[in-house]
Amino acid sequence: MDKTVDFVVKDVLDQPGQSDSGIFVELVDPERGHVRLHLTTDTAELLCERIADALERRYGDGAN
Repeated sequence: MDKTVDFVVKDVLDQPGQSDSGIFVELVDPERGHVRLHLTTDTAELLCERIADALERRYGDGAN
């Protein structure tokens, strides 16, 4: 059974790069270290959409 591990992002390094998978960004959790997230165009777009949806659900659309 897979176990979900929380990785609390405290910083996103300003060092985006290119990889065989497309692009990557490096995320920082002070307790767990760094993780390099490799994304294709499709997965990057999907990730942005999911983050935007989550932020809107949490904080609203800003029209209030």
